[in-house]
Amino acid sequence: MSQSASTSWRDPSTCPFCDAELTDPGAGFVDHIHTSTECKSEFDTWRSNIAGDMGGEWSG
Repeated sequence: MSQSASTSWRDPSTCPFCDAELTDPGAGFVDHIHTSTECKSEFDTWRSNIAGDMGGEWSG
């Protein structure tokens, strides 16, 4: 896990993995993980870790 990653995302305007400023808290994060292989890897790990905590997939 990267040095800035934490268990809580305090500012949706920045990436929780690298603290980069996002152009938009929603779509900007998706765009960011598509261009940053390190953050994509961190996101995939995070998603894998929480996948069993929720029934089904993301609904919204």
